[in-house]
Amino acid sequence: MKTNRLPLFAATAVVLLIMAAGCNTPAKQTGTATADTLVTNPLFKIAPAEYATLAEQSVLHVAAADFDAWGAMLADDVEYDFPDGDPDTRTKLMGKTAVLDWWKNYRKTPGVGTMTMTEFNHTPIEVTGNPKGGAKKGIVVLSYFTSTQVIKGQSVGVRMNFATYFNADKKIDRYTTYYDRTPIVKALGRNMLAEGKATK
Repeated sequence: MKTNRLPLFAATAVVLLIMAAGCNTPAKQTGTATADTLVTNPLFKIAPAEYATLAEQSVLHVAAADFDAWGAMLADDVEYDFPDGDPDTRTKLMGKTAVLDWWKNYRKTPGVGTMTMTEFNHTPIEVTGNPKGGAKKGIVVLSYFTSTQVIKGQSVGVRMNFATYFNADKKIDRYTTYYDRTPIVKALGRNMLAEGKATK
């Protein structure tokens, strides 16, 4: 006698469908995120993204040698720190006039050609703790990007770290820079920062 296997096939299909549905069911959450469960840090908090935009625009003005536009973004008492030493020995430009004059002279230096800034990464924060090593409280954008200069016909690329500080008026009142100057000095054939220190 022949056995009717249709009911068996149907039952098997139903079991498989139930198993598949169970595998696709999201795991039940045991709780929900609240303000009490968010990670906080007493040293800093995230700052508005607009500061990252301002920080990037400022160095793009430098690359384009648009010193009027850059100057409009700077506080009168801005400080520009080069990466040629520790907080006590590095070259520092004090005041808007000194900062703009140095960069205008640099861009006019024989052999210095075009400059581009690309591949930006920004982290805007508000420092609320007590920073060390010469840093200060307030809004600062930590930036990592590529600077490419044409020096004496040679393309010189350097990855740079900038800390761009803002005052209460959203004007830049400090740059602290960190990068390897060796490729630039080698291509230029001179160390302009060392020359400046020697004349003081």
